[in-house]
This record gives sequence, structure tokens and C-alpha cells, in this order.
Amino acid sequence: MLMAVIPYSSGFPIDRFMADTAQRLKARGLRLGGVVQHNDGACDSGCLSMELEDLASGARFPISENRGAGATGCRLDAGGLAAAGGALGAALAGETDLVIVNKFGRQEVLGQGLRQEIAAALLAGLPVLIAVRRDMLPAFRDFAGEDWSELPAQAEAVEAWGLGVARVAA
Repeated sequence: MLMAVIPYSSGFPIDRFMADTAQRLKARGLRLGGVVQHNDGACDSGCLSMELEDLASGARFPISENRGAGATGCRLDAGGLAAAGGALGAALAGETDLVIVNKFGRQEVLGQGLRQEIAAALLAGLPVLIAVRRDMLPAFRDFAGEDWSELPAQAEAVEAWGLGVARVAA
């Protein structure tokens, strides 16, 4: 199995890191599948407005539910996440060098989110790069076992891994 995990701590800007990583790998000629998350502060309640970008097509799927000015936080929009999952599934059918999944988070721990798409990519033999918050690593191990590499959240190390596994998988 060709999978690498970037463990990160709460507060680390993992969404920006993963989006930047995908951009650099695309610039190096890799055909990417998967999704990265983009955030902005446009949500009326002061939370982040979140969307997932399909790396194969560039399409963006809103995944935060705007709950209005009285809300105390954001809520994940399951419909947007499902649409992004469908796009990720479609990318698996095409020519893909590397699948990037922004993170294995709370929804995946609960057996939802992009969990099935992550499994499908692995079963298809595609290299997968994913971020996992440190407190969710035990649940990730329950899902994926131990057959994966751990990478530091350092651009050079992640890019070198991605380029290396894409060549091996080709």
C-alpha cells in the first residue's frame, strides 16, 4: 500500500499546507485526484466558510452550512461533502498519479465523510496522501492499519514522497 500520513497538531494550518502541496505537485506534472480544503472568513456567524476543491477538475464544493448570525460555530454540510466524494470517486476512474485527501477527520472517524473514497483509492492501488490530526491517529490506525508512512509537515519531504510514489506507481 502506498500511503503517507501527515500527522498535525490542532492549530497547524493544514488546509493551506495541503492546498499548497497539491499546487506544487501539479506544477511538477503529477495528475492529481482527491480534494483539498479552502477556507475564508465570509461566514455570517464569524466562522470559516469552507469548500473542497476537486483536484482533478478544479470544481469546488461548499461544505459549511451557514447557520446565521446567532450561531456559535460552523456545521459541516453533509451534502457538499457527498458531492465532493462523488467527484473523488470519478477521479479514481481516470488517470491519476496521486490521490490527496485533505484530512481524515471527525466524519471519517464516524464512518462517514470521505472514508469510502479513501478506501476505494487504496484498493485501486493508487498512492494516497492524507493529513490526520494527532488525536485522531488511533482511529485512523483502526481504519488503515499500520501499512503507511509518516511524513513531517514539511513541503520538501511531502513533495519528494509524492514524486517518488508517482514514479513507482506509473
